[in-house]
Amino acid sequence: MSTGRHRLPLPSRARTALASPLGVTALSVALITAASVGVPLGIRYAGCAETGYLRVSATLGMTPVLQRAADEFNAAGHSYSGTCMFAQAGEMAPHRIMTELSSGPVGDDAASVVPDVWVPESSAWVELARVSESGARTIETSPRSLASSPVVLAAPRGAEGIPEPGDASWDLVLPGERDPERPLVMVDPNRGVDGMAAMYAVRRSLGTGDDADTAMTDFVRDVQPHTAFGELDLSSVHPAPAGPAPLAVVPEQAVARYNAGGPEEPLTALYPQEGTVSLDYPFVSTGDDPRKAAAADDLYAVLQGEPYREQLRELGFREPDGSAGAGLRGLEGITADPPETHGGLTGDALVTAVEDWNRLSMPSRALVLADVSEGMSADLDGGPSRMEVAKDAAQLGLSLFPDETDLGLWLLSSGFGASGREEAEGLARLGAADRGDGTTRREELHRMTESIGVEGGDPRLYDNILAAYEEVQDAYDQDKINSVIVLTAGRDGGSSDISHGELVAELQDRFDPERPVTLFIIAFGAQPERAELSAIAGATSGTLSVTDDPGEIGDIFLGSVSRRLCVPDCDE
Repeated sequence: MSTGRHRLPLPSRARTALASPLGVTALSVALITAASVGVPLGIRYAGCAETGYLRVSATLGMTPVLQRAADEFNAAGHSYSGTCMFAQAGEMAPHRIMTELSSGPVGDDAASVVPDVWVPESSAWVELARVSESGARTIETSPRSLASSPVVLAAPRGAEGIPEPGDASWDLVLPGERDPERPLVMVDPNRGVDGMAAMYAVRRSLGTGDDADTAMTDFVRDVQPHTAFGELDLSSVHPAPAGPAPLAVVPEQAVARYNAGGPEEPLTALYPQEGTVSLDYPFVSTGDDPRKAAAADDLYAVLQGEPYREQLRELGFREPDGSAGAGLRGLEGITADPPETHGGLTGDALVTAVEDWNRLSMPSRALVLADVSEGMSADLDGGPSRMEVAKDAAQLGLSLFPDETDLGLWLLSSGFGASGREEAEGLARLGAADRGDGTTRREELHRMTESIGVEGGDPRLYDNILAAYEEVQDAYDQDKINSVIVLTAGRDGGSSDISHGELVAELQDRFDPERPVTLFIIAFGAQPERAELSAIAGATSGTLSVTDDPGEIGDIFLGSVSRRLCVPDCDE
């Protein structure tokens, strides 16, 4: 399963929501991966003023049925206003089609990607595409459902800690709720509605507020390494080579197909009691050509024939109304009665589910300022010194940030000369091994933070916060979350050239909601100037955290990451 990350170019709020950290395949990939028909030339052109093609794109699981229906459609021969129309069916990821439909046609290359008929796994894709002006103009408003399949949790039958199918809850996907601890596997929410459904369910379970955002951050960090690049193939996940078998979020149809193959360890579909999302596999016309619209209607009529309905049942799909056919009813691991479903994954809830994922999973670009002035030598209520707790915080932070993070380090003290700082490490990727000896920057920074000690002098805190902010802002990376993290004793003590008021005013003036750089301050020990520090962080939609307990550092870092969910409109 790939975990590569890029952004998808979409207009409007849907574009922002699906500005994914996942990669887009090259546009040279053809829409028709397997042409469903070869039409004899004599038949193709007989009596036709011209020949046209009805291009059909579907999900991987639905494509074989559409290809057979296209064969029957073509064999019958169809002409519309003098144009002989032939259907071609193939598979293509729905996010690519949605992107093109939302953006509108851009030359011949884009036209080759957009199908005339689209069968994604859910109308959620249709809704996202219709957010744009182009999508709203060209995509039909009442698509017809070909089949359905509820989103379920899947695990091996009888696995330790896995409840009965009807006793499951979406809480099972949360870190700490899986006992024994086992990986959670799902499709990236930018690539599949089953992933969107999981994000929506987690948000609905956690609620809103700072604590809920922190818990959501923990969930995303837990599942992100195990997200799939496209439709999840359960045979690539099970049986697990070692350790507890993963819990998967998938359509029920995927479980049915896996179990139909006679695996040694069948899977059980778990139906969350709170309800789930039913995928409806809509048959959607995407253009305004009346000949192709008529051809699409005739192809749909073919698909309504009993042979094709039966093929869909054999592949593990339910009827559009959620009822199960005989094959599904007799299949191990499947509960035939329709599960509780809801229509909540729509509108703002749909877009928010994807936005939450993208903001929390997007890589970071952070410049860390570590105060090593005399103020950091003080003990915290007779316990470790501020410096010792700050070192623990720095090393924990290093362990939390993934390799894709750009991280830099400045040490603050007037002992370093006129600037009041030593720029120990510039902003660069943590996973890079560019030292010549194979050492990664993460390893180098780990050794560096271990050896940091109190330099003495004053921190020149205000001057250096502004300098760091300018540094990150000037090198802003739109594909990452840009921030400045300050570990400090909390007092400037008049050591800076600028005043507190001047710093706040400068930060307010420089903060750009379209290119946000956020300031996070972690202050150690009692803070008589707490209000001043809070005003500095608040000027950039950031936060101040005050602690003297090393055990709180992990939660503080998670809380700062969760701040991504509200920037640039965070409350103070």
